[in-house]
Amino acid sequence: MSLNLSTYEEALLTHKPLKRSRMTRKASLSPKTSLKSKARKHKPKKKRLTTGQWKKKAWKEFSLWVRTRGADEAGINKCVTCGASSHWKWLHAGHFIRGRLNSNLFDERGCWAQCYSCNVGRQGHVVVYYKFMLAKFGQEVIDELMRQNDQTHKWLPGELQSIWEKYKALNAENPLLRDEA
Repeated sequence: MSLNLSTYEEALLTHKPLKRSRMTRKASLSPKTSLKSKARKHKPKKKRLTTGQWKKKAWKEFSLWVRTRGADEAGINKCVTCGASSHWKWLHAGHFIRGRLNSNLFDERGCWAQCYSCNVGRQGHVVVYYKFMLAKFGQEVIDELMRQNDQTHKWLPGELQSIWEKYKALNAENPLLRDEA
């Protein structure tokens, strides 16, 4: 593998990178490299978020809002099913209808603060959650959430972005979260 000495020296003098060709195994100046191309600065393209990435961002803000909704000044909130008091950071955003399906994922009426034991260990503690929902909203809302659960909803990135913006703004006004940032 021998290099053409004059080409190599020329490249060193002009500070242009060498490009090796597989066919000839000789070093040559890269045709794409020129002084003009070095002078041009390319703006990096803005990456668009996927639907899954928007859903993750929207869920993070929505979950913060749900867990801090109803919390006192110290950040203590109660589990909607067992009534255990805990700091909002230790609570989950537990759904009334299990499965976190798209149609009920961001419905404020069907998502409340729950402790880990109720949300995960007792799989939502459905019977007590049902009693809470019945007392809070009535049978009509429960029936509506159940009908809504049977429908599929495909989220569009624009919808998820608006949900994210809404809960981001609500969380920015929350004094509990303002101290965290």
